[in-house]
Amino acid sequence: MKLFIRNMRKIGLLTISLISFNTVMAQKTNVVSAAVEYKKYEPSLMMQKFDDAKNSLLSAKKYIDLAMQDATTKNDEKAHYYNAIINYCLAELSGMGKYDDLKLYQNDSIEGVIKNSVAIASKKSQWKIEVTDFFNGRVSQAVMIGEMMYKQKKYDMAFAGFAMAYKIKDISGIDTDKENMKVNSIISARHQVDTLKQMDSLDRAIEFISKAMEIFPKSEELAIDGVNLALSMDNLVKAEEFFNRAAEAAPTNKVLFSNMGSIFLNQADKAYESFSTMTVTSPGYQEKSNEVEELYGKAEKNLLKALEIDPNYAEAAYNLGVLYLGRGEKLKIQAGQMDFNDPDYEAVSQRAKEMYEKAIAPLEIYIQQDPNNVGVLQVLFQVHRNAGNTEKAMEYKRRADEAGGE
Repeated sequence: MKLFIRNMRKIGLLTISLISFNTVMAQKTNVVSAAVEYKKYEPSLMMQKFDDAKNSLLSAKKYIDLAMQDATTKNDEKAHYYNAIINYCLAELSGMGKYDDLKLYQNDSIEGVIKNSVAIASKKSQWKIEVTDFFNGRVSQAVMIGEMMYKQKKYDMAFAGFAMAYKIKDISGIDTDKENMKVNSIISARHQVDTLKQMDSLDRAIEFISKAMEIFPKSEELAIDGVNLALSMDNLVKAEEFFNRAAEAAPTNKVLFSNMGSIFLNQADKAYESFSTMTVTSPGYQEKSNEVEELYGKAEKNLLKALEIDPNYAEAAYNLGVLYLGRGEKLKIQAGQMDFNDPDYEAVSQRAKEMYEKAIAPLEIYIQQDPNNVGVLQVLFQVHRNAGNTEKAMEYKRRADEAGGE
């Protein structure tokens, strides 16, 4: 009896071991099956049997998903190698636009899946080499397309090729020449924008820049091209949208902020011309008043930002001085047209005076770099005199007279 029990125990242990072994083998088989199904994809794709290619990938995806869910293979480098390339190829195939049911592989979460699996697969040198070889092959194909299309002056397709190479390098963690792919992409994109402008297809050019910036959201060059293009179409809203992207990409570009400040100043002056013909009872009076204030505010903000970057930047200083002088003059005229008993008269008059005084600092920055500018010297004489700074006013008058006599 004891012998029988002992043998039963051995059989039980053997059975458990066999079950465990078979379970592990089943999960390992999922990786092998995924690999087998995946290997049918490339030949089908080369022969343009897209339905067969799709079915092979989906079958491979079914097996690799099982492997990713099992404790014995979810951290396996080989499993993650296949998980990375299978998901990449599904994203690749979905990019053809042929299969609606593959659109889910176009979202950012798939990129995250691929990046994660690349990182895990790369922990073992064998699979790191396999990962690098696979993605370098895809990069080579994309670069070849980009270069060929660029030579043919098909710049939209050239952009697509180089941008694809950049994206592949990004998700696969291959940094070699990654920045060059970005540069080539942006050069191609700007050529495409110029081509569309020559065709007078400005809306398409705007749309192309927007799409390109989805891939390169911090491209200062593309954003500035967008600003200029939108302004040429009198689309200030779109111009500001591109400007905000450019400002984010280049927060220390004083020229960018100065130019945008000048643009807002010009738009504010135009809006004021329309506003000045209105009365308080005119339809849309308050809305136009708010628009004027908002535009002048944006102009001031951007010019001040340019001077924050470079306190001696002459162009921004001059335009900021002009803004304050113009505002002071307009408020002075407004006050002159008001009844002395108007409750707002004193406030408007005081605001005009403040604007004149605010013009002094930026204009003095400017005059340091253009010391013989008669017009600016005369303005400084007038604003200092109005502010009660007699000594300073007379100094600028003398300098204006001397500069004017040259």
